[in-house]
Amino acid sequence: IVSLNICSIGLSYGQDSLAFKPSGRVIARGFLDYSSGFGEANKERGFDITRAFLGYNYQFTKTFNGQVIIDGAAGKTSSDGMEVYLRNAFINWRDNGFNINAGLIGLMQFSTQEDYWMHRYVMKSFQDLNKMAPSVDLGVTAEYNINDFLSADLSLTNGEGNKKVQKDNNMRYAAGLNLHPTRNTILRVYVDIYNEDEGTRDKLPEGVTSSEYKDQYTLSLFAGYKDKVISAGAEYNRVYNKGFIEKKDYFGYSFYTSVACSPKWRTFARYDLADSSSPDNFTTPWYGSDGQLMMIGIEFRPMKQLKIAPNFRNINPDRSKSEQYLYINVEFNL
Repeated sequence: IVSLNICSIGLSYGQDSLAFKPSGRVIARGFLDYSSGFGEANKERGFDITRAFLGYNYQFTKTFNGQVIIDGAAGKTSSDGMEVYLRNAFINWRDNGFNINAGLIGLMQFSTQEDYWMHRYVMKSFQDLNKMAPSVDLGVTAEYNINDFLSADLSLTNGEGNKKVQKDNNMRYAAGLNLHPTRNTILRVYVDIYNEDEGTRDKLPEGVTSSEYKDQYTLSLFAGYKDKVISAGAEYNRVYNKGFIEKKDYFGYSFYTSVACSPKWRTFARYDLADSSSPDNFTTPWYGSDGQLMMIGIEFRPMKQLKIAPNFRNINPDRSKSEQYLYINVEFNL
């Protein structure tokens, strides 16, 4: 009996010593680059900063945390000065396969693609680059892992992003489904509907006086593979009725891969193809980024907190001359 009591006391002490302790951490992340153009873009060169995060995350319990982040390089003023925005302000609950966020949150429309692209600091993923949807918005997201092979997510957001937070009559409803047929692969389908509202319609081009208006829809299909050496992805994305204007669509493909050569070195490559369609009464194309983008580069990671990636880009627009750039991108992440 005495022996059992001693064991019980020892077990109780071990559980107490492992009791959860609330804690927090500082978030600091920045993206810097230097670029130099060639040929038609010969006069374009210089340094830039595209991301400067500073924030804090606090873990209140094992399942509940909150986060606030300020982005000091979210955009530029008319005089090319930096604009500061609130990037995140949300609470998160995660338990029993559920992951729920509420507040000013990161969205899931292209977050999976970013994970497989692996080089967000070098270039945004296809949807983000072509402004098909905001990466952050005010609302609620919910994910649920059904089993090891299947997970689903739902979102309800304002639709305007973190730079324009307002109450109006339109909302964005989204749903995604992830299938893992094998250990290292993923197939994802995502759809959303953005309710039409007169106050948020795109402006009509000069000379166009009327249009049919409908809800805006998005379709995204993605296939990815990732292991310790290789990460690769292929995606198709389309926005229907852009800006709520019927038949004003744009769409495209993106293919990319990243390969680890050693613990500190990776090579990467990417190819994008973007295209658009217009209503019958549009006399000129409305989207200026139709065309191809090709990229090849190498990443050096001298330490955990630092990445450096020289890369070459060829941009081949449909309606203008091609441009070539040499970039050196840098990320620090504390």
